[in-house]
Amino acid sequence: MEFVVATITLNSERARIADDLEQFRAETGCDRGSADRLGAGSDDAVATYEDEFDEGIADDLQVSLDEVDAALARIAVGTYGVCTDCGEGIPEKRLTALPASARCIECQRKQEQR
Repeated sequence: MEFVVATITLNSERARIADDLEQFRAETGCDRGSADRLGAGSDDAVATYEDEFDEGIADDLQVSLDEVDAALARIAVGTYGVCTDCGEGIPEKRLTALPASARCIECQRKQEQR
């Protein structure tokens, strides 16, 4: 994948994820915690569950944002498209499908099996 295309794609993805995260936090109030939910009439167990569920979604969005930022950093230093584990090139098809990929398919499989 051409670095210019990858940069544009990753910057677009970054903006989308950042907007999704900001909107999610605003809509759910997941930064406020269960005290606000308890004041709205929820019982303690429901409030705790909702907080943990919302925090999980927010955490997943943050991880995605961090992965995109890391890919943009790899472009900046010239290591984009090189597996961070084995040092081999990441196939262009993989980068086209998952532009923030840090690992080749084989190293990603190994990572997921840990």
